[in-house]
Amino acid sequence: MVKKKSRHIGLWIVCVCFVMLGILFFTMSYSVANETPRVLEYNRSRLSEGVTFATYEKMPQVSFTDNLALCGELKTENTEKIGKVKPSLVNGHFFDVYDLHVGGSGITEDHVVNKTSAIVISDNAARKMSLDGNVVGQTISLFGKDFTIVGVYHKPDGFLRGISSDIFDRAYIPYTCYEGYGKQPLDTVAAKKGSYSEKALPLLGMLSSDSGYYLENDIDIKRDMISNLPNLFVGFIAIILTVVVIRVIIKMGKGAAKRLRETRKTEYFTGVLRRNWLYLLSRVLIAAALIAVPVMLFIFFPPKLVIPQNYIPYDNIFELNHYLDVFTSHIQQANSNLAMGNCYYQHLFGNAMLMLVPMLLLLMTLSLVITVRISKLVKNRSCR
Repeated sequence: MVKKKSRHIGLWIVCVCFVMLGILFFTMSYSVANETPRVLEYNRSRLSEGVTFATYEKMPQVSFTDNLALCGELKTENTEKIGKVKPSLVNGHFFDVYDLHVGGSGITEDHVVNKTSAIVISDNAARKMSLDGNVVGQTISLFGKDFTIVGVYHKPDGFLRGISSDIFDRAYIPYTCYEGYGKQPLDTVAAKKGSYSEKALPLLGMLSSDSGYYLENDIDIKRDMISNLPNLFVGFIAIILTVVVIRVIIKMGKGAAKRLRETRKTEYFTGVLRRNWLYLLSRVLIAAALIAVPVMLFIFFPPKLVIPQNYIPYDNIFELNHYLDVFTSHIQQANSNLAMGNCYYQHLFGNAMLMLVPMLLLLMTLSLVITVRISKLVKNRSCR
């Protein structure tokens, strides 16, 4: 008796761990996916000079740059009011493209054109100036010049996002407010996916031949990968439930057939139906309800296969050379990443996958353990 109780306690402990881990897994997945923008990003290698702001200004006006974000990072500056900050030169579309949450105003195109001494700081830096973080309108000195705070951006928090970001507090200013900005290389160039600004990237030199200078980071695909992990897990659960449901329905069907055969010995066919219609109806409704559970899971959490375009051969999926080329390019890119600067979304994706994939595998293992254990309990009770 004690042994049976201990087995049930162990099952309950596994179920509680499964539920808690599942909640954490879903929360982390949706949180990271929702905060990841849908952009195509290029990050400059620190080993190259790269494209400058002067190149951007020489682009023709018909290039549809309204969905193009530029960022050039300078050396860390020590300010009097908020300590060390990393000045980042941006254009007027940076905050819109990355969809950053800003209290007040981000850097706008008017700030860039008029060379307005505007600055956007993090909420962490704002709290150093004021306990309530209400610092819009105050000034900060950078490069011996006063900048007026026009907005405060929310620095990513939470465990996963915390380990993904770097230690810097960035201060964003219009790139035209920095003397000699024309020679400043662009560390990050990003375009909103599906916008005409993607067509402007080649005009800046963001071509495959320039991969030695800029590395492509398709954040949109990475966002889809992370957001699809919970759906893959629910799909796995739905498959297990489908197998269980089929076994239960077969068992119910055998029980119903046995009961009908016994009644058939003393009754005609119509009499059998008349005496057992409520029993048969209940079994049909139970079977329909059981089938509906995995079906609804598949409908509301449709799993999909997210494959980056460069993984797919153009004409022949059995072309092994293509997969070898992709694998080789990924190794080269991994080596090049060592020379990259601090790219928040690259870190976020890497750390997210590093934590979410083992959690996904552990959840699948726990779900199998729970299913096997419950199946044994059901089988033991049915044998009594």
